[in-house]
Amino acid sequence: MKKNKLQILSVALILAIGFNACSKDDDVVPEPDQEYPARVMIEDGEMVDLEEVASTEMTEGTISRDGNVYALRDFRQNEEVPKLDEDGEPALDDNDEPIMELESKTRFYFDFKENDAADEDNFAVSLGAATNDIDLTVNTEEGYGLAYIDEAFEEVNADDSFTDAEDNKLGLKSPFNPDAEAWANYTGGPNHQVLPVEGRTYIITKEGKPFFKFRINSVYSGEEPEREEAPGNYFFYSIDYQEFE
Repeated sequence: MKKNKLQILSVALILAIGFNACSKDDDVVPEPDQEYPARVMIEDGEMVDLEEVASTEMTEGTISRDGNVYALRDFRQNEEVPKLDEDGEPALDDNDEPIMELESKTRFYFDFKENDAADEDNFAVSLGAATNDIDLTVNTEEGYGLAYIDEAFEEVNADDSFTDAEDNKLGLKSPFNPDAEAWANYTGGPNHQVLPVEGRTYIITKEGKPFFKFRINSVYSGEEPEREEAPGNYFFYSIDYQEFE
C-alpha cells in the first residue's frame, strides 16, 4: 500500500513539474499590464541605433519612442556589391580580389510589432527603394492588409472609416500617372523629388482588423532633400507608427 502511495505521489510530482515547464515555454503572451516582448524593446524617451540592434545585417537608422508613438528615422537596408571601375567592370584590389561597397537594397522591410527591420519572409510592411519601384505593400501571406485615410496621424482611431488599397498596394503619382492610388507624388522636372502625400495616414490591418497606423514623412536622409533640384540623398525612410489599442 505504501509503495502504491509513493508511486502516485511521484507521478503527480512529475506531472506538476512538466505542467510548469510547459507553461513557461508557452508564456509568450504578456499580462494585460505588461508590454509585448518585441525583438527590439524601446523605453519611453529612448532611442536605439538599428545598426546595433536590428536582426538584419547592414541596416541603418534609428528608432525613438514618445509614449506609444515610435519614430523610425533614416531607415535603410544595404547589401555588399562589387565596386565598378570606369569601364563598368569590377574593380580589383592588389590581390586581384573584387572591391566591395555598400549599396542600398531595392526594397526595405520592417515589422512594426517587433520594432525591427525584417526580410522578405517575415515583414509586415515593404517599402520600395528604387526609382522604378517605389510601391508600398504589406505581407498578405501573414494576414496583413493595407488601407489609408486622409486625416492627420494624431487624430486617426481604429473605428474610423478607411479606404482599402487596391491589391494592398499604393504606388507613386506622377505627371505621367496622375490617377495612381498613391502614397507619394513625383514632382517631375526640374526638381525630380519624391514627396509623401500630405495629411494621409496608412493603416495596417491584421485579419481584417486595424492593427497599426503610420505616416511616411520623407524618403530623404535627415528628412530633407539635399538640394532643390534632383536631390540624391534617397532612400532613407522616415516613418511614425503606433499600434491601435
